[in-house]
Amino acid sequence: MTRYLTVGLLAEGPEDEIFLGTVAVRQLKELASHHSGHFDVGDTPLRGRYSTARTAHEQICAEAADLAEDCDLLLIHNDHRERNKIEKIRQDVVLPSHCRIVGVVPVRETEAWLLADGPLLGSLPGAVPAHIPAGARDVEKTADPKALLARVLPGGDSRELAGFLGERVDLDRLRTLPAYQMWCAELTAALKELRFL
Repeated sequence: MTRYLTVGLLAEGPEDEIFLGTVAVRQLKELASHHSGHFDVGDTPLRGRYSTARTAHEQICAEAADLAEDCDLLLIHNDHRERNKIEKIRQDVVLPSHCRIVGVVPVRETEAWLLADGPLLGSLPGAVPAHIPAGARDVEKTADPKALLARVLPGGDSRELAGFLGERVDLDRLRTLPAYQMWCAELTAALKELRFL
């Protein structure tokens, strides 16, 4: 029997929400297909109303508790320098037994993950190939991924780009990144705890 997995997402900003929500669904669907389709997941995560970067901790905790009631997995995104916020939410939110929190913490910023697929970026109109990192793993060494992405694709609409790359980024390239590997490992562990895998 196939179970349905409900996913929620709290992110720092709208671009993060667009990109990470799409990538999370793709990654979860791939995990399901590798495990004989024991679960299915919808195309869009349930989303919070508030930014994890600009909202008071108590309000984020209340939002997380509300979303957790309707979710099996609650993905909470913060950039690397804010990693401790996720642990504080885990400590302060009482989750229902059917839900697990999984942190999504790219090294530096989410834009590092947007930069992971050099060939895809290079194929976009207006791309400046000279600024594209040589290899996927190089993106996590970039001091300012957001600024680098702006140099690679100057003048682009950041939300539109986040959606486009979220739908098309090569997940195998993302899986070469240590931070992405850690996220996938935590995701898999949570799915096993919940008996989806």
